[in-house]
Amino acid sequence: MSGVLAVAAGAVAVGLIAETTLQRRILLAALVGVGSFGLGGRLWQRGRGVIGVGLAACGCLVVVAAAGYAVTEPPRITQRLELLPGILGLWVLAAALVPMRFRWSRFLVAVGSGLLFVAVLTSGVVRGASTTALVVAAGATILSWDAAENAVSLGGQIGSHPETATVRAELAHVLLSGGLAVAAVVAVLGVTRLGVDSLPLAALVALLVAAVALLLASHR
Repeated sequence: MSGVLAVAAGAVAVGLIAETTLQRRILLAALVGVGSFGLGGRLWQRGRGVIGVGLAACGCLVVVAAAGYAVTEPPRITQRLELLPGILGLWVLAAALVPMRFRWSRFLVAVGSGLLFVAVLTSGVVRGASTTALVVAAGATILSWDAAENAVSLGGQIGSHPETATVRAELAHVLLSGGLAVAAVVAVLGVTRLGVDSLPLAALVALLVAAVALLLASHR
């Protein structure tokens, strides 16, 4: 459950900064590829090698195609710069959650989450999305990172098979992390209502404050 939430939260983050119809269509195609890749990886883990590898390979091709469109199709370079890291981040995050070796998982989670945050920060720099969308996207990115870390921790401790899943523990962690994310987003939006969001760097500062606050809370 945590793995699905991680990818879903990351998709929400990228979706919030993808403001044009073309960007959203490319993102939707990428999500289809990421989903196919993730499902194929899970099937491969459970002994269905041929189907799993086939689905994962098809998913990779779709994601690569979507990334290519993200680089070439949007009319403005800023739209390309904010979309491409998001697509790649979702792909890497999915790879972290269906690993062949758990020792690579945390590194991939860090890279995937970092790419998602780069996408959000880029949108903040170019002002591609509203301040509200940016702050919520930042919260969703940190929630995605936290859920992915939790999924990797549980996978390393008890394995990735459904019979060993601890649904209650995952649900409690998700609710706590979600509450922290909502609280941080509300706090940052409250600051922007004071009028400081008119400054070009105010959105970036708000995003960084939200990220740091959630990171510190997650490690307590």
